[in-house]
Amino acid sequence: MRLPRVHRLPVDARADARGRARRVPDAVCVHEVDDGILWKHTNARTGSTVVARARNLVLQTIITVSNYEYIFAFVLAGAGRGADVRGAGDGDRVGGDERVGGWKNSVLVVRAPILYGNPPPAPLADDEPHGNAFATTSSFVPTESAHRLSHTANRTSTIVNESHLHARTRTPVGYRLLPHYSQLLLAHPTSHRAPRAEYASHAVWVTQHRDDELFPAGRWTMQSTGGEGIRSWVAGRAGEGAEVNGVRGEDIVVWHTFGSTHHPRAEDWPVMPVEKMVVGLKPVKFFERNPALDVAVARMGEGKSVLVRDGNGGER
Repeated sequence: MRLPRVHRLPVDARADARGRARRVPDAVCVHEVDDGILWKHTNARTGSTVVARARNLVLQTIITVSNYEYIFAFVLAGAGRGADVRGAGDGDRVGGDERVGGWKNSVLVVRAPILYGNPPPAPLADDEPHGNAFATTSSFVPTESAHRLSHTANRTSTIVNESHLHARTRTPVGYRLLPHYSQLLLAHPTSHRAPRAEYASHAVWVTQHRDDELFPAGRWTMQSTGGEGIRSWVAGRAGEGAEVNGVRGEDIVVWHTFGSTHHPRAEDWPVMPVEKMVVGLKPVKFFERNPALDVAVARMGEGKSVLVRDGNGGER
């Protein structure tokens, strides 16, 4: 399919030596991308096939920090939302001390109570003697707090609105966080770096929304010695009551911490391929049906693939 034009937008954000905003031309790129199959089904009875291709709207910006490039793409898709973060750069450290690496950590902020689901195996019972079943248990997060991911249980985090119920299921509408599983801060807790990166000790934080709390590492990160980030916010309000630190039924912020540790390889020379990190938000009982059904069905016309045949007429 033919995609539309690319639009570039300026941003008055970069600070000069005196702290004044300076305009950066073409700082944000707005464009659509083909992201492969969005949904597809083949009717086993009739043999007919229907397929729709994903057409995502992307807002992208690229930041160069020394020898690294950070590519931030906010993706608005037909069946969800997300952020695609990629790290790249030159290979000026390849061949050096193998212990040298650049630790990169990004934070995604989404607004809206949070519900955790954990599917443990169901106990053996007379009606399930083979042990193949599993059950899902859910619990609300009542107050501001930090949480860890669980690879083995595939623990999920869903942001729900209890004041709005789904028309069919009569359960709260919501969006599920699709996290990027990665290591957290590798620096020792007593190091100079760790106290300044309070957010980096946990993968998920939940706080009440406050207009002045925009920076989970504190407002002046490079001049900070610690004690002014998200962990300090939560600890300072702990025990003050639900009106102060409650998150159920409140306007909240969910912070997801993820990163990538770069150990330089020979293949990163002279410029490294991107390291890709993807975070998503998936609707859960938010719509009454697949929200991407209005996407046009793919046609074998413009942009179609070409089948290659060998000299005998067979496919190859």
